[in-house]
Amino acid sequence: MTETNDLVERVSKSLGVSPDTLVAGGVKEYLRTKLRAARAETHDIETRYKVKTPEELLDKIKKGTVEEHPTWEDLIIYENLLKQTEKIQRELDQIIG
Repeated sequence: MTETNDLVERVSKSLGVSPDTLVAGGVKEYLRTKLRAARAETHDIETRYKVKTPEELLDKIKKGTVEEHPTWEDLIIYENLLKQTEKIQRELDQIIG
């Protein structure tokens, strides 16, 4: 952790901002980047299968309108991405206020 602390101290002095401001800004930007990536991947799945919810994708699997493989795996990824998006958004909301 010392290397991280040294880095934060060095950069904060160089930029003329407090270490707390630097770290808080870094965390916000990290979360925003992760949120954009999760939303982009979610959009890719929705576009690929022409669905708006995991339930719609499951329905297409059950009806046989899409191949089971790899759609089952994509469904799991889709559900996990939506959970991740919610979690990241909650964290951002708490930080931003």
